Amino acid sequence: MADHSLITYDASITLSDPTLVIGQEFPDVESCRRTLKDIAIALHFDLRIVKSDRSRFIAKCSKEGCPWRVHVAKCPGVPTFSIRTLQGEHTCEGVRNLHHQQASVGWVARSVEARIRENPQYKPKEILQDIRDQHGVAVSYMQAWRGKERSMAALHGTFEEGYRLLPAYCEQIRKTNPGSIASVFAIGQENCFQRLFISYRASIYGFINACRPLLELDRAHLKGKYLGSILCAAAIDADDALFPLAVAIVDVESDENWMWFMSELRKLLGVNTDNMPRLTILSERHKGIVEAVETHFPSACHGFCLRYVSENFRDTFKNTKLVTIFWNAVYALTAVEFESKISEMIEISQDVIPWFQHFPPQLWAVAYFEGVRYGHFMLGVTELLYNWALECHERPIVQMMEHIRHQLTTWFHDRREVCMSMTSILVPSAEKHILEAIADARCYQVLRANEVEFEIVSTERTNIVDIRTRVCSCHRWQIYGLPCAHAAAALISCGQNAHLFAEPCFTVASYRETYSQMINPIPDKSLWNEPGEGTEGGGAKADLVIHAPKIRRPPGRPRKKVLRLENFKRPKRVVQCGRCHLLGHSQKKCTMPI
Repeated sequence: MADHSLITYDASITLSDPTLVIGQEFPDVESCRRTLKDIAIALHFDLRIVKSDRSRFIAKCSKEGCPWRVHVAKCPGVPTFSIRTLQGEHTCEGVRNLHHQQASVGWVARSVEARIRENPQYKPKEILQDIRDQHGVAVSYMQAWRGKERSMAALHGTFEEGYRLLPAYCEQIRKTNPGSIASVFAIGQENCFQRLFISYRASIYGFINACRPLLELDRAHLKGKYLGSILCAAAIDADDALFPLAVAIVDVESDENWMWFMSELRKLLGVNTDNMPRLTILSERHKGIVEAVETHFPSACHGFCLRYVSENFRDTFKNTKLVTIFWNAVYALTAVEFESKISEMIEISQDVIPWFQHFPPQLWAVAYFEGVRYGHFMLGVTELLYNWALECHERPIVQMMEHIRHQLTTWFHDRREVCMSMTSILVPSAEKHILEAIADARCYQVLRANEVEFEIVSTERTNIVDIRTRVCSCHRWQIYGLPCAHAAAALISCGQNAHLFAEPCFTVASYRETYSQMINPIPDKSLWNEPGEGTEGGGAKADLVIHAPKIRRPPGRPRKKVLRLENFKRPKRVVQCGRCHLLGHSQKKCTMPI
């Protein structure tokens, strides 16, 4: 097998560097040292430092007998250094393999800094391959990893500095975005980070004044140098896009931290509105979330995310026919239709009965759920949180929150621009639904009972529509908040515009109101108060120095954890032989003689 780590040179060719000349100046001795290292790597020779102090820097080629040598000295009266003597010719053959002593972690960090600024997801494997291709130098995976870590610290600061800056950062949020909530909490005598809660005034205003009264709750685990979890409460705007209301970082996901998060959310909404709407909350309904919602939002309708329920059903039964019937049951509009589908499932497997006891239909089924979801049944915030955790896992906590703020700012700006150009009554997604309902309404016969009640007759069934209370006996109008085909037929028959009978949260006016406020920029951290100079704000005092949490990521590749749902799995079926009637094997594999 060939050795590809060797570089061959013609011994008759001498190496020289035309970029170095006598009299050339450097801002300081460190710049001089870095430049000479870069040249040594580029020309594939080893550099040996003879002398390096505040006034001079002398280096030569490490090969015995090679005359290359440079002498750099400080210029009198100024901080710069200049080359005094230079022997620029090499008579040695240079470094003959890819491993170079000058390719230190610091050199790797400088080499990749520009690329990491553009792409923070630049991987160590990509770094070492690019360095080999571009510089002809081989570095180890650990060198590449540490070089990236050092470069990230130079660009964004260290993880530890991020925690120290949190009180000042919260103070800046409150100053630049009045009415916003930004608070940080520490724990223990060492003031280790425990919790951070941020909600911008623009988001609070948009949710209370224009969004449907629906919140999604979820979390994602952080995999950076210090572990933790990111919690989020998000609403849905008029055009079905995600609208983050509040974000929190906690040292660990726990029942206590969920209780705190929901307490902060309750205070936030209580301060900003006199008439708290009855909320609908969607989550995976883990124990900590359920208890926190019951404590702080006792009147809320707290339902399951349909994705979570359906995946559990699919993994539990692994039966395609059952899953198909299950989805038909999920979207059944009436209790009669739902119970019919349940009966079909029970005929296939009696095991669905205990499953429905673990997942009561009142918490997810369209026919039974009491909350107002307006057709929004699954958590969209889950993917957003995992993206944030992935994109920011190598950034300090302040930089992570700035990344989130920048994304929110972009969303507000872009969606504000979009909605200002709209001329319709309803947003595009609702407009499409209404047009489909109007098209379907043409095949119905309409009988008017009185001023507000109509009988809608079709070949399948008859439905009753009340346009004053906005109710249809098919239940679709109430569940989705938009006129169904029956309602559209009734409204058209009496000369009404069906678009005007959609819920206000679907109008362009509400969409504009949602994004009417702005998330203001935050000054560069060089302009913030240093720890010890601030004023008291929410949570910890601004002059409190907060240290990193003690929970650090362990070294090495994380072990994969398998989520086991024994409580929801069917017990493993025990096989009984039909010949000998013993357990553990089938008749086909029975060894008893006939």
